[in-house]
Amino acid sequence: MRNPQLPFRPGDGQDRFVTTLTRTNHGLRMSQHGVVISELRTSPGPTHSVFDVLAAVIAVLAPSGRIGVLGFAGGGMVAPLRALGVAAVIDSVDLDRVGYDLFRQHCPQWASGVNWQQADAVAWLRQQPRAFSLLMDDLSVPQAGDVFKPAICWDVLPKLMRRRLRPGGFGVFNLLPAPGGTWNADLAVIVGLFGAARIITLDEFENRILLTGDGLPTARELGFRLRQSLRRLRSRQAGRIHLRCVNAAG
Repeated sequence: MRNPQLPFRPGDGQDRFVTTLTRTNHGLRMSQHGVVISELRTSPGPTHSVFDVLAAVIAVLAPSGRIGVLGFAGGGMVAPLRALGVAAVIDSVDLDRVGYDLFRQHCPQWASGVNWQQADAVAWLRQQPRAFSLLMDDLSVPQAGDVFKPAICWDVLPKLMRRRLRPGGFGVFNLLPAPGGTWNADLAVIVGLFGAARIITLDEFENRILLTGDGLPTARELGFRLRQSLRRLRSRQAGRIHLRCVNAAG
């Protein structure tokens, strides 16, 4: 999630991902190389960022059932998700525990609602049963002074996510452009694994959020329901998202 207008202070570089922390009015902001990787709110409410949209997606598509999130960082989705009334337990995995430790320290009231494990996402997912109502790929890695999606997010992980969804489940992918600002052509490969796909673009961020499943509401209906949830959350993103259908041909 890139937004050059957000203020950052130099980090201490003590963790291997060089995570920078900035205090905000409602908690902490985590960034790597000037790229926001999590908004850690300490009370239910909006972050006014991509995390609100990801939370709204869960609230609209799968407010109950088993939810899995690959890449926890600081749990940026949890505050907006709880504000939307979604009480489902979140199963999550991440290689770096810095964000989870901060989450547990600053949001102890929500810690019991997150089953977190420090592990490789592929290895963790291979051990899981086919029981997820929704699986979300929110992984990112620092590279050459920026933050990108790991290579596995374009080939290995989507196929594995597809196999771990129960019938009628949804795969959600928070995507970033490849180095050079280009979009990976493997997006079509991901879409081809599922019966239906919708993509969300945002006015303020270059992330693209890909929604997939055996069946999905129309882009118009889904857009209406997401904006309704975002307005209920009082998120500024309510009027700054756009949806369209997408197929394997792009």
